[in-house]
Amino acid sequence: MSTELLKGTCLCGRVSVSLPREGAASAICHCASCQKQTGSAYSVVVMAPAPDVTVDGALAEFHDTTVKGEPVLRKFCPNCGSPVETVSAAIEGLGVRVIKAGLLEGGAPAPQMQLFCENMLGWSASLPETARFSQMPGG
Repeated sequence: MSTELLKGTCLCGRVSVSLPREGAASAICHCASCQKQTGSAYSVVVMAPAPDVTVDGALAEFHDTTVKGEPVLRKFCPNCGSPVETVSAAIEGLGVRVIKAGLLEGGAPAPQMQLFCENMLGWSASLPETARFSQMPGG
């Protein structure tokens, strides 16, 4: 029995990731650090059992801290800057790896949870009701 893999790359293609679809969970993180790292309202991540996740290619690291002051590594492609992975003692303690969902070709599983909702931007609660466009409107 073969396991379907979620695969993807950074913007320039120098970093690739793969993880099994089965057992993967997706989440939206509204923490201030994720907002700053993505330049957006939140970060969407996919978590999978650590031994099943593969990341190939050189990564740079930014040393950050959680709201509790605990260390967090934010790994990214040194060429194009795409965020790739978040690493912390808490994440490692869960036995998972956390990969940025935007890297995955064909999309990630639908988010099952939202984290740090106290930082959620007021308008983001209405996202399910927004208009959806397959391409840039008016283009």
